[in-house]
Order: sequence, then structure tokens, then C-alpha cells
Amino acid sequence: MSVFGAGRKSLQEAFAEVFERPEAASDLPAGWFAGRNDLWIFREVARREGIADGDFERFREALYAAYLKRLEDNMAGWENRLVLPGVPELLERLACGGENDAPRALGLVTGNLEGGARIKLGAFGLDRWFAAGGYGEDAIDRGEIAALARKRFESRLGRRIDPDEVALVGDTEYDVQAARACGYRSVAVATGWTPMESLRETGPDLLLADLSDPAPLLQLLSA
Repeated sequence: MSVFGAGRKSLQEAFAEVFERPEAASDLPAGWFAGRNDLWIFREVARREGIADGDFERFREALYAAYLKRLEDNMAGWENRLVLPGVPELLERLACGGENDAPRALGLVTGNLEGGARIKLGAFGLDRWFAAGGYGEDAIDRGEIAALARKRFESRLGRRIDPDEVALVGDTEYDVQAARACGYRSVAVATGWTPMESLRETGPDLLLADLSDPAPLLQLLSA
């Protein structure tokens, strides 16, 4: 799934509304946001704009609310958005099971605020596959977010989940690092801003150009 700048535009509009900084983040390259945590992004952009930490804290919740409202409005008519190859079919197969595959629990590990993640996924009808997970408001560190996601699924399923039962799929080095920190298997997919060679250097358990062929991922999960 890619939303090609909807989040950035919504962030800029939120900073314009709450702090009267319409040019916030305008000098940052798109790749700067890749794999980052929303809480970190908002604070870092505020500091770059010279907004005092105290003022940021005072209006932080208003900023998040403005961002989510703008994101919902922008996603409704956002033209530059697409579902990446193979993703809907893969999610359905994993969640429902296949001929030789049992259904699997699907969760999110994301630096997005949960509300933002749901808005983005909902625009493609994909949010229904993700019952729970770990989100940007849970922690700054993605490893902590990934660990919390597993704990939430243990509560939902009523059993312990061994770390090696979990595969974390992502498109940045932060995702691979988080998986390693938690003892999960890591699947790096080069459909984002991070080049394949950079992902390869992080040493994921599986490296894919995209998810159009589910066989390598299904084989990893069955190992």
C-alpha cells in the first residue's frame, strides 16, 4: 500500500492550523519519513520549525487531532494511491487459510498513529484484516512497538506466542531491526523508499522485490 504524500500533506496542514506553520516539513525529502514513528516525526518537525517543547506539548493532542482529520479528508479523494502487487490476495490467504495452510493472525506493527493507520488502510478496504497490533503512540522505538503487538495478540488468543512464530514484514531497515530485537523472523520488501541493496545489508530472513508471488513468504512461515 502506498499513499504517495497524503500523510505529509496532512501533517503540513495540521501544523498550519495549530501552529501557523504552513511550510513545516517542506524542505524534507520524502524518504526522510520512511519507517519513522509519527510521535518522533511531529516533535522533530516542531523543533525544526523553532516551536518550543513546552508549546508543542501544550498543543500536541490538538495537532494529532488536526492531522487525523486532514488525513481522513485527503485520503477520501487522493489520486496518488495504490495497493502494492499481491497484497490483497496475500492478506486474504493468510487470514482465511489456503488449501494446505491454516489461517494466521494478522497484526500491524507501525509507526503510524493507530487512527492514521486505520484511515490509510481503510481507503483500500484492508483494515478489516488487522484486529490489533502495535502503533506509533505506543512507543518511539519500533522494537518496543513490535513486542507490544505480540503481547496484545497473546491476550486475544489466550496463549503464549513464541517469538519465532512471528514474521514481521516491512520495507525499511527499521522493520528488520525491530524483528531482530524481538526474535521474530524478518521479511524485507523493496516496495518503499529503501533500496533493495540497503535492505539486503540489514540481513533479513527473506528479501523480496514485492509480494506478487506469495510462495517464498508462505514457505518461510511454514518452516
